[in-house]
This record gives sequence, C-alpha cells and structure tokens, in this order.
Amino acid sequence: MPRRITSELLPPILLLIVPALGLGALGLLVVAAAGSGSGTAGLGGSSHFAARQAVGLACGAALGGLVVRLGGQRILRLAPVLYAAALAITLLVFVPGVGVRAAGASRWLRLGPFSGSPAPFLIAAIGLLMAAWSRRLKETRLENRSAALVLALVGVLVLAAEPDFSAAAIALLVAFAALAGGGAASRRLLPAAVILLVALILGASRFGYVGGRIDGFLSPESDRRGKGFEVLALARTNANATAHGVGLGHGLSRRRLSSPGSDYVYAVVSEELGWRGSLGVPAAWIAIAAGVAWAARAARSDPRRRAAALGCGTAMLAPAALHIAVSKGWVPIIGVTMPLLSYDPALTLVTGGEIGLLVAIGMGGKDEQVNEHGEKKA
Repeated sequence: MPRRITSELLPPILLLIVPALGLGALGLLVVAAAGSGSGTAGLGGSSHFAARQAVGLACGAALGGLVVRLGGQRILRLAPVLYAAALAITLLVFVPGVGVRAAGASRWLRLGPFSGSPAPFLIAAIGLLMAAWSRRLKETRLENRSAALVLALVGVLVLAAEPDFSAAAIALLVAFAALAGGGAASRRLLPAAVILLVALILGASRFGYVGGRIDGFLSPESDRRGKGFEVLALARTNANATAHGVGLGHGLSRRRLSSPGSDYVYAVVSEELGWRGSLGVPAAWIAIAAGVAWAARAARSDPRRRAAALGCGTAMLAPAALHIAVSKGWVPIIGVTMPLLSYDPALTLVTGGEIGLLVAIGMGGKDEQVNEHGEKKA
C-alpha cells in the first residue's frame, strides 16, 4: 500500500506542485532583489511588492489545497456561481471610484487595501463553465453547451471592452480548449476559433494604441521614445545575455523597462540568471504541460473533468507562452504577465486554484464518491 500511494503522488508532485513552487519562489526573489531606489513601476518599493506577492503565493497555495479537498466534481457544480461572481467583479472596473482607469483602459480594481485585475478570475470561470456544461444530460447536451458558449462570449466581450485584448484572446482559447476536452467536434471547433480570434484581432486593430505597438514592433528605430522604446530595450537585453548572468538585482533591464517585475519578468530573469539559468522557466512550464496531459488522461472517461483539465492548463500555459514570446522580442508587446513568475497577486491566487484542480482531477479524490450531479454514489 505505501508503494501504491507513493506512485500515485509522484505525478502531481513532480509535474505540477514542484514546478509551480519553483516558479513562485523565483518570482518572489526577482521582486525582492529590486533595490529600494529603482523606482520602476514593476519593482519599485521592493519590500511592499514582495510582501504582496508572498501573500498571493500563500493564498494561492491555500486555495489549491482547498480545491483538492473539495474535488473536481464539486468545483464543477459551483461553476455557474463562480462565473456569475467573476463576471460581476469584472464589471466593477467600469464603476467610477472602484475601477482604475489608466492609459485609456479600465482593467484594474481598487477596493480599500485590495487592488488588482479581475481578468484571471473571469478567464478561469469561463473554462469551468464550459467544462461543467459541456455534457450533463444526453438529451440536453447541445443546449447546455450552446448556453455556456454564449456566456463565455459575454465574458470575452467584457474583457475586450476594458479593453484588455490579450486577456480576451486567452479567454477564447480557454473556452475552446474546454470545448475540445468536452468532446466537441474539431472540424467545427477549429474554424470557429480561428474566425473569432481573427475578429478579435481586427477589433483590436481599431484602437490607436494597438496600432502604435505594432508599428513600434515593426519599426522601433523610428519611434525610439515611444512604443519602440521597450522593443529596443528588450532587444538589447537579449543581445547582451550571457550564459551565467549578472546576478539577481544587478540587471539593467529592470531599470529600463516600465514593468520589469510583471510584463517583462522573463527578460529580467534571462539577464540576471543568464540564458542557462533562465531555461529553468520554460522547463517548469513543460513539466506543468505534462501535468495537464496527465490530469486529462486520468479523466478520459469523464468529458467534464477532462474539459476542466484542458481549460485550466490553457489558462496557465497560454499567457506563459505569450509572455516568453514578448520578452524574447518575437511578437509585439501585448502586456501579459506570466503566472507565478510575474508580480501579479490576483493571477497567482487563481493559478494556485488551477493547480489544485488539476491535482484533484488527476488523483480522483472526492470524485470517486460524488457523481457528476453532486450526488453520493452508492
């Protein structure tokens, strides 16, 4: 029996928990290593931001543990409530005095001592709703799935209205990943996903700041003091990266970039730990991707749990991949933070819950005692 328990625990520990803890610890070190005089938007006042990120990590770990105890099926039962709450909280960004408007966008909330972006909560809730309603009763499966897709599109439109197009695109990817996990036909799913993503891109292109970022990416030298500044700063950081780095807290990029601890933290890690040390970040995400595949495979007999696993995985992996691409200068700057590594307490909290749900799905746990309607099995 001890051997059996150990073998069951190895996949979630090695593929999910250890990589997540490693990313979280590294992100906390990057924030804490900032000098008190750096004054940057992302890393200024290092003790303050480090404390907030530490609280986010602790709360994320606690939420993950709670999700494991509840089990995947109970979380799926709560999906409609979680979606409604996340949508209501996200809509608060448009309320004067509560929503924080900056650079022409309303993406943040400030409620007393609490502040942050509600987008990660809505993205996660969209994935859960798509999974919960992907297949409930055979005779109403299509009806439930259609309703879930409509509600998911409502959430995407709210994010686009902020505007936060990167979050809206990630929400779309999460919805379609959950649909695929729930058994939707790929011949219909892929064209619909492409059409909606193209429509989102075309809608984003109508905003001036988006066009400015694209122009700055394509021709940074012509806009050195505008949108091209950070493109050039990232290019210098990547060109000057060494094998072993300059040491935590000693990089120049954290003083040049506007949000070194959030939007560009991987660039900071690459410079300060060197390209060899920074390889640990994508390696951790590859391990987490393997953990997502493990959880989805463990739930292959239950489309709802499999859909939840793929939705959670996409919600983490998509922004991580986009963040690396931005930091390496492969795509235009889109302002996306990396889960766990970036300073973003709200995203850290949500990611902890998603890791916990993947563990719960992969391990079974409470799901062995509760059916898909939340009733105890005989």
